Parts: sequence; C-alpha cells; structure tokens
Amino acid sequence: MKKLMLFASIILLASCHENLEDRAAREVKEYTEKKCPAAIDEFTIIDSITFDKATKTVHSYFSLRSKADSMGILNDGNARPALIDELKRNTNNRIYKDAGFNFAYTYYSASRKGKVLYETKLTTKDYE
Repeated sequence: MKKLMLFASIILLASCHENLEDRAAREVKEYTEKKCPAAIDEFTIIDSITFDKATKTVHSYFSLRSKADSMGILNDGNARPALIDELKRNTNNRIYKDAGFNFAYTYYSASRKGKVLYETKLTTKDYE
C-alpha cells in the first residue's frame, strides 16, 4: 500500500509540473494582465508581452510617444545594439536565455495607431 501511495504521489507531482514553455506563456500573460500598459520612461510605454511556443519567442510590444514617435528614431544602428546589451545584462530572463529562447521587440507609434516604427528579433547568436 505504501508503494502504491508513493507511486501515486510521484505521478501527481509529475503531472502538476509545467514545462518551461508553459511557464513562459503563463508568466508573460500574468505580467501583461497585471502591469501593462506601463510607462517605462517619458517616451516609452510597454503595451504587452506574448509568448509563441512554436518559435520559443518572447515578444514585447511598446508604444513610443513625443519626440520618439517618428520614423527613423529607432533603427538597427542604435536600437538593436542597445536591446542586445540590455538582454545580455538582464538576469530576469536567464532561464529563458539558457533554454535558447528568442526575444522580439516591436515599437509602435502612439499617435498613429498600428504604425510600426521599429521591429527586431534577437536569437541566441545575438545574446550569447
């Protein structure tokens, strides 16, 4: 009987354990529901974060306002190196970086709804 209880406990614990992809999906959903939208600075608002299990991509969506709300302000020459540096330094994403997740960033105009000002995707080649 003790062996049966132990086996049942192990099965129950194993079935309750979420994998890393499920954890990422849950965490970004909770973050978005609790904290978004939120001002990061006077020019940047984080609107939401999503997770795509198929591509293992954490995707952050932002709106830019005021002086930053124009085409050409963000480009691969200035934004991409800054995003790579931030991702390398950010310890909050370590478990996802160690698992080889991708990180995508989309910046929209706050004044022109739907207008993408900048978009990029970072892979392990960028942040390792």
